[in-house]
Amino acid sequence: MKKADPEKVEALAAQGLTVEQIASCLGMSRSTLYERMGSESDVSDAIKAGRAKGIATVTNALFQSAKGGNTTAQIFYLKNRQPEEWRDRRDHEISGELNIPLSGTVKFVQSTPTD
Repeated sequence: MKKADPEKVEALAAQGLTVEQIASCLGMSRSTLYERMGSESDVSDAIKAGRAKGIATVTNALFQSAKGGNTTAQIFYLKNRQPEEWRDRRDHEISGELNIPLSGTVKFVQSTPTD
């Protein structure tokens, strides 16, 4: 049975490849790679480490792009880092009785406070 090289597994995972794609690059089936991940902790650790490195690389690139003046990157960064502060939609709560006749369909949206 072919052994999975943890360094190569980590490098492939860092590039954003799925388990199926990593297995293909290693010349094995997806199920074989999953077996290795279950029985060889260095293989599953390599996938976790590689994914973390890939996310860190993209996060850093996004941050650098936002700092460089890319408005889209700035908006994306802020909406994801502080969604309560930077989201587009705001919920407003109105209390009291409504004494006006309504016709048609009225939709009330109730939001739950996160604090």
